Amino acid sequence: MSKPKLVKIVGSIGSYTADVDGCQLGVIHQTFYRPDGSYRHPFLKADFESFKVQNLISALKKYDLVVMQRDKDPETLARDGYVGVFRFKDFAADPDNGLSLKITARYADPKR
Repeated sequence: MSKPKLVKIVGSIGSYTADVDGCQLGVIHQTFYRPDGSYRHPFLKADFESFKVQNLISALKKYDLVVMQRDKDPETLARDGYVGVFRFKDFAADPDNGLSLKITARYADPKR
């Protein structure tokens, strides 16, 4: 089994996307990931309509890849680096249920 490739992930504070090989991929939080591969972010209805969340949703609709960030603190969701880039399926997003998807495979690891 081969190791995932290494990629440079460039994000910015406050943005819900990051640049990976020239693509703006959505960024999700490790806090909301479960060992079975499921992911659900319970966005508040007010936040759901924000520009940043709509940008995230657009990126998740455009690509089947997502960046997962390591969170320093589950309360603040402050970034402590990146876990990697993953393939996903079954993306869904709505104001009542938040954002959900299923991680299917590791695509790449972050360059350190």
